[in-house]
Amino acid sequence: MQNFYERYKSHILLKEIGVKGQRRIKTSRVLIVGAGGLGSPLALYLAAAGVGNIGIIDFDNVDVSNLQRQILYNDNDIGKSKVEVAKERIEKLNPEIKVCAYNEKLTNANALEIFKNYDIVADAADNFQTRYLVNDACALSGIPDVWASAYKFEGQVSVFDAKKGACYRCFHPVAPKPGSVPSCGESGVIGGVTGIIGSIQACEVLKITTGAGAPLIGRLLYFDALNTLTKEFKIAKDKSCSLCGENPSITELQDYDEFCQINNFAENEITPDELNIKLKNEKNIQIISVYEESEKQDLVFSDSLPVALNNIVFLKDKLNANVETIFVCKYGYKSIYAIRLLKEAGYKGKTYSLKGGTDKY
Repeated sequence: MQNFYERYKSHILLKEIGVKGQRRIKTSRVLIVGAGGLGSPLALYLAAAGVGNIGIIDFDNVDVSNLQRQILYNDNDIGKSKVEVAKERIEKLNPEIKVCAYNEKLTNANALEIFKNYDIVADAADNFQTRYLVNDACALSGIPDVWASAYKFEGQVSVFDAKKGACYRCFHPVAPKPGSVPSCGESGVIGGVTGIIGSIQACEVLKITTGAGAPLIGRLLYFDALNTLTKEFKIAKDKSCSLCGENPSITELQDYDEFCQINNFAENEITPDELNIKLKNEKNIQIISVYEESEKQDLVFSDSLPVALNNIVFLKDKLNANVETIFVCKYGYKSIYAIRLLKEAGYKGKTYSLKGGTDKY
């Protein structure tokens, strides 16, 4: 018991937490979805705070590009499972806690089964399918969703608790079109922003656990690192929300790839192996490298035509519709969106998007 008081003295000294609050932290169960830029500081601070049971779910491996912001990892971890490395790291930080690593993808088949073991879920994911899945699973499980996102020099944090306020669907009732919102890997993000936002997430988790202060329920905190300012926005509960409204139509988990329209252009995807076969056997292939104007052109294919995403529609009358066109980008999202834009503009030629992008090529 002496070690308890010594280790958590700085918490116990706070009148809003004290011994009672620290004991609540010790018995709390928190699931972290995503062990990346946000999940790294979040996991470290929750472990240091003494959260008794921490779950981490992620199915990715450590890549060298992660090290700029994902502070759970170092060079020796490249190629290893993120959750296994995270588990080892935070258990060393605080041997008194229990850590459960889920080296798997969160899906509508396993989410409710996993969530039932936790009191709070902290959403540190970087894609909309997972955000909607986490939100819906939390609402159906009756637990709060401590949500955050980071992009370039900006970050956002909120707490979606359908019992007490708005859910994520009240905030974003319709998912954005695939590729229209780039990820950190595509657009870039300054490492410090993920540290700040992940730390705020940790504070929100601890506030909910201990009952201290006012969590960000019904509120969104926006942080702009480039200009060093914060803003707060209200998020009202939508009475007509399909999940938490007065007459909800969502009573079970959905197909979130379908909801986010990820599969709408699956027939247009081509694997790296399939592309290599085409390049070897066919001469008449056009390759378009898609990029945002704010980022460097990704010219893995030296003979490709680089085109900014917002100029894609102008290709309609320039491309040879009798020749297959392969659209490529770093992660395969902008290329899918580029095909959508081109088809909506009336282009009739055969198009493909490189599955997984040039990052997997």
